Amino acid sequence: MLSRVEIKIMDYIFEKCRGKKTVLMSPKEILQSLLPKHEITAKQLDGYLRNLALDGYLEALHSDNKGHMMYVVKLKARGEAYERERAEIRQKRVRSLGWKITLTVIGAVLAFVLSIVLPQIFS
Repeated sequence: MLSRVEIKIMDYIFEKCRGKKTVLMSPKEILQSLLPKHEITAKQLDGYLRNLALDGYLEALHSDNKGHMMYVVKLKARGEAYERERAEIRQKRVRSLGWKITLTVIGAVLAFVLSIVLPQIFS
C-alpha cells in the first residue's frame, strides 16, 4: 500500500502523463504539487520515486535540461491502472464505513430495546 506522500506524487504524475507515453518533469514541479501539506526535500523525492519504480508504477530517469535536473517519467502497467486501483480503494473504504455505521445503529437499537425490556422483566 502506498504512503500518503506516494499517493500525492502518483496523483500528480498520473494527471501529467494522461494521454502521453513519457513526460519531462522537474523535481521542483513535483515538490510544489505536494505543498503545503507535505514538505519534502529533493533527496526524499528521489527515494519516493525509486520506491514507486520498485513497486512497478513508473520508470523515472534522471536527465539534464540546460543545467537543470529533470525526470523523464514513463508509467508502467501498474501506473496506467493507478486510477482504477484508487477507485477500488475508495470503494472499499466506503463499504467499510457503511458496515461500521450499520453495526453502530444495530447496537444502539439493541441497547435501547434492552433498556426498556430488562427493567420490565426484573420488576
